[in-house]
Amino acid sequence: MARAARAGSPAQVRLSMAQAVRMVEQRFKARVVRAETRKDGGRTVYVLRLLDKSGRVFTVRVDAASGQIL
Repeated sequence: MARAARAGSPAQVRLSMAQAVRMVEQRFKARVVRAETRKDGGRTVYVLRLLDKSGRVFTVRVDAASGQIL
């Protein structure tokens, strides 16, 4: 129960860029070829450009506080 309370607080839950890269590479089965940190409406967002095996390039945005894919 205590862990759930902690998880709701953005100040205590922080995803590193390296963690975000690993997470999206595994989820999308693609390689991150570019990674940037940006501010969006007061929150930190990782903007990751990926390349999949078929050659498709796409962008994924990850909230750095929650780890949520936006």
